[in-house]
Amino acid sequence: MKTKLIILVALIAMMMSGCLVKSLHPFYAEKDIIYKPELLGNWQGKDSSTWEISQHKSFAGIFKPEKTGNAYDIKYTDKKGTSKFLAHLFTVNNQLYLDFYLPDMEGQDLAVMHMIPAHTLAKVELASKQITIRWYNEEWLIKLFNENRIRIAHERIPYDLDEKNPDNFQVILTAPTADLQKFIDKYGNDPAAFKDDKNDYTFVLKRNS
Repeated sequence: MKTKLIILVALIAMMMSGCLVKSLHPFYAEKDIIYKPELLGNWQGKDSSTWEISQHKSFAGIFKPEKTGNAYDIKYTDKKGTSKFLAHLFTVNNQLYLDFYLPDMEGQDLAVMHMIPAHTLAKVELASKQITIRWYNEEWLIKLFNENRIRIAHERIPYDLDEKNPDNFQVILTAPTADLQKFIDKYGNDPAAFKDDKNDYTFVLKRNS
């Protein structure tokens, strides 16, 4: 249990400490959710990470079989450990996106009880035996705000108590889903959205044979 909590806290810290565009509300609307069985299976990333994608099942009641839904359970494993996400595939203007979310924060660890899970957004491309996932990065989003190119409800959260440093913060989108989708529609095709000065947030997955 202790090891599991350490991995969980590290994962949540990564999600909440920058890097990815994060939202308190889902990026998807229920009417836009789609389900593609092509995503299911075992996948391998270029960084030797593994991705196990299965159809999400939820509790349907005592003595009843689990209910399948139009969502995915994603088990991501790399050299640092294993992380589990609940993901929804959806469309905006006929383009595919995935909304990633941490469904469970288990345990009674004090650090876990201070964490608030967030939704993150990625553009998806499906091909034969390949999935390309491009996460939107926070540095790009902050630049849009600093250049007054967007107006969408958000909060700037300092990483620590030093609130005087203008670079010492992260952005959390607080807008409702409808406004988030307008944002995706307007800025979702910006090529600068998927990388920053240090990182490329693109994952190319090959199906394991």
